[in-house]
Amino acid sequence: MTTAPLRSRRRPASQSRIARSGEILELVRHGRANTTGQLADELGIARSTVNDRVDVLLAAGLLSLDGPSADGSRGRPAATLSFSPRAGLTLAAQLGISGIRLAATDLAGEILTSTMIDIDLADGPEAVLSEVTRTYDGMLEQLDADPARVHGIGFGMPARVELASQGGGADWTAESVCEVLNRWTDVPIFVDHDVNLLAFGEHCARTDEPEVLVCVKVGTVIGCGVVVNGKVIQGVSGLAGEIGHTRVGASEVPCSCGNLGCLNAVASGAALARRLRAEGVDAPNARAVATLARSAHVEAGHAVRIAGRDIGEVLAGVVNLLNPGVISLWGYLAEAEEQLIAGIRESIAKSAQSGPAGDVRIEPATMGPDAGLYGAAMMVVEHALQPAAVDGYLVGLQR
Repeated sequence: MTTAPLRSRRRPASQSRIARSGEILELVRHGRANTTGQLADELGIARSTVNDRVDVLLAAGLLSLDGPSADGSRGRPAATLSFSPRAGLTLAAQLGISGIRLAATDLAGEILTSTMIDIDLADGPEAVLSEVTRTYDGMLEQLDADPARVHGIGFGMPARVELASQGGGADWTAESVCEVLNRWTDVPIFVDHDVNLLAFGEHCARTDEPEVLVCVKVGTVIGCGVVVNGKVIQGVSGLAGEIGHTRVGASEVPCSCGNLGCLNAVASGAALARRLRAEGVDAPNARAVATLARSAHVEAGHAVRIAGRDIGEVLAGVVNLLNPGVISLWGYLAEAEEQLIAGIRESIAKSAQSGPAGDVRIEPATMGPDAGLYGAAMMVVEHALQPAAVDGYLVGLQR
């Protein structure tokens, strides 16, 4: 698969003036250089060479000139360069059990338009994704955007066990998603677990850049994504982070995976809602549990704190193994952060080694409900704006 080129109104440059343009874009995009002089110093090449590449990037719309800025050299101040995220688009999707959220974003992950479609997973990828592509067509028309401006699709989906438990079965795989979407477009498609995209989005949104970030989804189900040095850890079978199916305590509660006493079966939002309903509490779902806990409902608050202890018991092993700088909590139960985090901290302090336990910060995620879409978009951006990919894209402008 290749990235579809954007259209330029300027005359394309010769291929010899393109090499290393991607490196220039990367330096500007990450704020490490923003003038010709700074770029030349960073790359160790002549300013005339930098100017040639900058002209190409300006013609493609990927860079813009903002105004003069002193760069430490004599003479007139140099023009300041900045990245232009509106030069292209990504399409993002977050598949849920009963609905799928869709968005079109710019190349900084900012959502330009989004919507939710009600679905039935049992209908299978063919039927559901046909509706998705029709919706994407409508979004592009709404934005008056040329489909050639789309750099890729990021697609998040629940873990295999959760899909199977909700009627998704074996039909919903990364391969089946790509097969259907590739009939509609030839841009790159990146399919990953929703929690991995949550973790990557959280990593991209943070300014402190922890070397190891663990993002835990604490909603209807429990999952975990791990980012190390900016890369999502997938595992050999793509199943890294399945903490929801770790047994805790001596519980014999059956889990959807077929085992007994899994974290999902005893501490997820769905599990807490079932338990509270059995006690006569009006708690239809995970969000209701969190709302009750925040409003000082004794039973709900106690249930969330106990769930936090169970989650912390599993995370203590994660802390010992990975020594993360941050454990970020996302999902409905994270809205009851006082009780949840207190319970998690109790277990980590009790069960993890004091060194790594003292290093980790446990806090709600910085991203809100759009975290999964943002992560999906940024996964596309990470690949589309790599230096080599940018150079290849610019070559495509000449065709």
